[in-house]
Amino acid sequence: MEKNRFLHIEHEVKSLSPSYESWRDLVQGKEIVLDMGCGHGDFLIEKTEQYPECFFVGIEISRKRTAKTSHRLFKRGRQNYAVIHGDGEWVLKTFFPSKSVSEIHINFPDPWLRKRHWKNRLLRPSFVLQVIRVLKVGGRVFFVSDVEEYARYAVEVFRQFQWLHSVYPQGVVQNLYERFPTLFYQKMSPLRPINYVCFEKREQSPLEKV
Repeated sequence: MEKNRFLHIEHEVKSLSPSYESWRDLVQGKEIVLDMGCGHGDFLIEKTEQYPECFFVGIEISRKRTAKTSHRLFKRGRQNYAVIHGDGEWVLKTFFPSKSVSEIHINFPDPWLRKRHWKNRLLRPSFVLQVIRVLKVGGRVFFVSDVEEYARYAVEVFRQFQWLHSVYPQGVVQNLYERFPTLFYQKMSPLRPINYVCFEKREQSPLEKV
């Protein structure tokens, strides 16, 4: 188990703390954008500056990375963000009511390439059900990977749910951008194509009553 060496993290929201009690007041009426597996925060650093009217939430299972992300944002004076340490599916269930999120970004998640390890992938059906629940109608989930097999797997998983529709007719688009604000993109884009997937929630689902 990861040792908690980061007792205080700026802008952190916890499930058992005064910060959680004021969480809904903090985000109410705002355009909420989630970064699932925010790593060291490069994506959030760029987007919080680019879209100051939005409220960004970094979600990360590693507490060390959660702390680093928040520290990098805090020292740059960003105020339109929060960080949450925990498993992605649990975080969606715990912190976000139905129809409360505008965008969900999943950038370069661990592909767990061996089939016997696929159960460890973030894109489990139970996770996607939570994505559908928390997204507003018209909200989008974005998926980026340097592993084409994983990107096509993501398309297959998303297409199992009738409320999600691919924004790209072909499902996967390669090398959509000349640059992308993550460290992993900088490392991998010179070596192989980058794959982009985007699905939009086009209609209300029964899950929103959960």
